[in-house]
Amino acid sequence: MKRCAGRTWSTSSLCDLMSSRAVAGTALIATCLMAECAHAQFGITWQQSPKITVIGADSDPRQPLIDEAVAFWNRTLEELGSGFRLGPVDRISRPIPEMALQTLSRSIGGGARPVDVPQALRDLPGDITVLLADSDFISFAGPFHAPGKRVVGIKSPAWPPLNLPNVARNVIVHELGHAIGLGHNSDPAMLMCGRPADCRPAVFRSDVPRIFPLTDAEKAQLLRMYPADWKPRSAVGGGLDARRTPADIALVTEKARRRACLMRGDPVKLAPASDSLKFRDAESRKT
Repeated sequence: MKRCAGRTWSTSSLCDLMSSRAVAGTALIATCLMAECAHAQFGITWQQSPKITVIGADSDPRQPLIDEAVAFWNRTLEELGSGFRLGPVDRISRPIPEMALQTLSRSIGGGARPVDVPQALRDLPGDITVLLADSDFISFAGPFHAPGKRVVGIKSPAWPPLNLPNVARNVIVHELGHAIGLGHNSDPAMLMCGRPADCRPAVFRSDVPRIFPLTDAEKAQLLRMYPADWKPRSAVGGGLDARRTPADIALVTEKARRRACLMRGDPVKLAPASDSLKFRDAESRKT
């Protein structure tokens, strides 16, 4: 048995469940299970370079901050020696589903598991779709809700604290950090500080434009998630390879679940896996 965040799962039952569904379905089940262990699915990696689509007015002052954030992450990944990069940024103009963004923000902030992504946010064009909202809510990076799809919601800069200098810049970089798998730390001098620590976006205020730094641990985590030999693959549900069997997907999901639990400090109790999972686990250690 495995225990994480108050739930107990049998590896054999997980594999049986996964072997009974089509690949796309199992991937969606997998991401729901992962939501039990990782807030907004921290620690889950992309298997392709995600294309970014920004929905918002061309004149929105947050538009250039998106480009700055993408450049920051790609520069950081390059300096670390990672093979992963965020993909190109595209922009479209269409109505913003404000109520859906507010609902998803409350769901993530309230700790609901699994997070229910509203339908209005499920058919968006980007791998990572960034919505520049006009309303007030807690900005967020949502979980994988469809094959290789995540939503980032950024509240209006008319509301505090995004109306303070330098705050919107760092909030956008922070949320994209979540979208590629980083979680929170508790150091208010660092970019990824957040709940349950008491640091809030207002700490990003600065009269001089700057992006707050990453911790050494976060840099090491990025390189573990996206090593130098990282290569894009076909994506099915959070970047799982469409050519894999259901048991292969179960193994990938189980490993990601264990990593997420360990990153959070949750106990992970292991028991003998099913024969198919044990075989694939043994084979994976050979490569």
